[in-house]
Amino acid sequence: MDIILITQPKLKHNEANSLCKLFDAGLERLHIRKPVHSALEISCLLDAIPEHFLSNIVIHRHPELVADYGLAGYHHADGEKLRKCKGTCSRSIHSLDDLSSLENEFDYAFFGPVYKSISKKGYEPKVALPKVKEILTNISKNKNRPKIFALGGIRRKKIIPLSEVGFDGFALLGSIWGHSDPVNAFRKFNQSCMKSFFNSF
Repeated sequence: MDIILITQPKLKHNEANSLCKLFDAGLERLHIRKPVHSALEISCLLDAIPEHFLSNIVIHRHPELVADYGLAGYHHADGEKLRKCKGTCSRSIHSLDDLSSLENEFDYAFFGPVYKSISKKGYEPKVALPKVKEILTNISKNKNRPKIFALGGIRRKKIIPLSEVGFDGFALLGSIWGHSDPVNAFRKFNQSCMKSFFNSF
C-alpha cells in the first residue's frame, strides 16, 4: 500500500528541515495543506526545500504554485471545482455516492474519515467499512479508476484491515505529527507497509 503524508495545517518552525528528513527516510508523496496560510507564505516554505524534492509535493488551495515550483500536482477539496494543472489531479471525498461516481480524470482520491481522527476532534466515520468495501469492489472493475486512499485515524495496526477493504493506500497526518519523532514514526509505518505487502504473497 502507498503512503501519502499530509502536513500540519499551520506552518512550523524549521518545517522544511523536518520535511527533508522525511523524504530522506523514504517518503515519496507529501501533500502541503495549510488552509490558513497565503500562497506567499507557502512559497517561503517551498523556497526552503531543495529543488529535487519539489516533484514529490502536491499542493492544496494554491494551484498557481504547481507550475511555479514544478510540483507533483494539485489536490482538490471536497466540492471544489476542477482545476486544470500540470501533474497529478486528486480530490478529497466523504460520501459513498461521491466515491462510486468518482471521475476517471482524477489520479487518486482521499476517502474518510475511516476511523476516529487522531488530529481533528469530533471527526469520526459516517460510513461503515463493509459498505466502503462494496463500493471499492465494484469500482475496481474499472481499470482506469483513480486510486483510493483511506484517511482519518490510521494507525499501523490498521494497515492490513484497510488493505482487505480494498484501499490502495492511506494518507497520514496525526499518526506521524503527533509523535515526538515524526521521522521515526514514518519509518515504522513504512516498514509495516512493506511487511504487509510481502505477507500478502
